[in-house]
Amino acid sequence: MALKTDLQHFLDDKGQVVELTDQAKTIFNFITKIVTSVSKSIKKPLINVDLKCSARGNDLHCEGSIAAKSITMGIIDWHCDTCEACGTISNWQDSMWDIQERTIH
Repeated sequence: MALKTDLQHFLDDKGQVVELTDQAKTIFNFITKIVTSVSKSIKKPLINVDLKCSARGNDLHCEGSIAAKSITMGIIDWHCDTCEACGTISNWQDSMWDIQERTIH
């Protein structure tokens, strides 16, 4: 099953992380690692994130690696190279995990 995540659901009106349960913190850390990796290399067609699939939760035993890419403006698509885990991340741009280099024209 796909994990569709809106990064803004984890943030307050000022862009700060809201209080999260331990399980939500695990997912949040997983998602933000993907956002940082993709935004750092936004022009690459596919980014191998330095992250194991099992990082999504304590009871997950998949040791597959996560690959991700920006599929459209504001949407990141990620998937495990071993199991069927996958998902999308929206509303990540301009967050503190968005580290794209900005070009002023």
